[in-house]
Amino acid sequence: MSAAYKGEWVLSAIVDDRAERLGDKIAVTGPDGRTLSYGALRDRAQRAAALYGELGVRPGERVATMLDPTVDFVAASLGCAWAGVAEVPVNTDYKGLYLEQVLRETGATAVVIEDRFVERLASLDLPDLRHVVVVGDGAVDSPEAQRFAAIESLDPGARASASEHDLLWILYTSGTTGVSKGVMHCNRSALWTARVWHRLANLAEDDVGYSYLPFFHVTARSALFLACTLAGGSTVLRERFSVSEFWPDVRRYGATFTMYMGAIIHLLFKQEPRPDDADNTLRAAGGAAAPAEIGGAFRDRFGCELYEVYGMTEIGSATAGHMGHTTLGSMGKPFDHLEIEIHDEHDNPLPPEAPGEICIRPREPYAIFDGYWHRPEESLRAFRNLWFHSGDLGRMTALGELVYMDRVKDSMRRRGENISSFEVERSVNAHPAVLETAAYPMPSEVTEDEVMVAVVLKPGFALDPAELFGFCAETMPRFAVPRYLRFVEELPKTPTARVRKHELREQGITVDTADREALGIVLARN
Repeated sequence: MSAAYKGEWVLSAIVDDRAERLGDKIAVTGPDGRTLSYGALRDRAQRAAALYGELGVRPGERVATMLDPTVDFVAASLGCAWAGVAEVPVNTDYKGLYLEQVLRETGATAVVIEDRFVERLASLDLPDLRHVVVVGDGAVDSPEAQRFAAIESLDPGARASASEHDLLWILYTSGTTGVSKGVMHCNRSALWTARVWHRLANLAEDDVGYSYLPFFHVTARSALFLACTLAGGSTVLRERFSVSEFWPDVRRYGATFTMYMGAIIHLLFKQEPRPDDADNTLRAAGGAAAPAEIGGAFRDRFGCELYEVYGMTEIGSATAGHMGHTTLGSMGKPFDHLEIEIHDEHDNPLPPEAPGEICIRPREPYAIFDGYWHRPEESLRAFRNLWFHSGDLGRMTALGELVYMDRVKDSMRRRGENISSFEVERSVNAHPAVLETAAYPMPSEVTEDEVMVAVVLKPGFALDPAELFGFCAETMPRFAVPRYLRFVEELPKTPTARVRKHELREQGITVDTADREALGIVLARN
């Protein structure tokens, strides 16, 4: 690292430093095959910043990005950091009131948007939006729109003087349990997650990150792309996850590191074994919800170490462990910059093994988010008693390792027993015909909850509800066996593969739902 490099907590300074040191080395490869070296990455960021300046966007204002994960997205995003404006990455599925809420709430004065999404802006009431910058050459019905390609003719702009405490991003939560909220990250908090993955995965200049997650969420941009950038490595971008293309892509690009979410490890492991499974370059993968019982088998089969992590948009990555070095089923120990406790409903700390809400606070300044954009009451409520309340249910082992149990709102209580939807899903997923499952509560006719599961079967498989109920009765505690079962083609998910359980709950007991009691299936008592 050069002696003059002083911006280790400022994103634009990091890009500047890597461009100086690594100039012609490939920094990023897009899904269309386009590449940017570190020098070109800085140049594109400078030119994007110059465009924002020509549009009159001032430092401290917000620029929204609604883009596919391409090299243009990377340039537009880093251009915001270069210009000193806060980026608002927008979920590309958003339209109507969802889209209007984000753009109005943040007061975005400009949006950089894919050509095919421009029409979604037409009917929205956006008094602060002054400029539409279009990526792509498709026709758009917006005569005042400008093309992002115009940056090619601009002189690179000067980097705005930036502090590690300046607002860098406003990332919107997935909205799995309610309305999405804008999570404010300054340079320092945004870079914490990149730094812990740089260190944990031992990333170096010869590493290649493989990203198929959307750049409007924290995992792809911080844990993967920025971690690889810190290391001086390369990143390969894909628009989405594909079971059939994953391993061929890993081999093609020599990918060594990736991140996973949701059921991705489960889906990869359930594919038919091949003799060349271990013939790949991938050595490390980090993420959440890899089934504990297949972690070691996944490593043995594919030669890839899994690092289970607990994290969220607000706090980034908070804990991590890896199979073979961490107690099976846990997410490892907290990173040094954070403190984690398990609290009861009155915020009293609980002893080891007692379940409660996972609460976090920083040991370092600006180690987690700065609050929710324009939602002071929700920010205060989340930080009550000086701890950030995650809304997640978990327990801490005697060894100080965190075990995630459920979302607090997704946990169920039936006949006096607390039931984890995570445990129910893991049990149902063990059936050989089942691809993936979501478990959630339904109101009981008496008190508390009934357990309902939505099940996606593997392609080509058929299953009678009574057979699956019987499988559950044999493999699960009596109180946890689902009463309701529904086969679905797919589960509603966020772009990061988190199941939108609130949508399933709102659908209720549908006409295609099988009722175990109505089928006359009686559970034997122990």
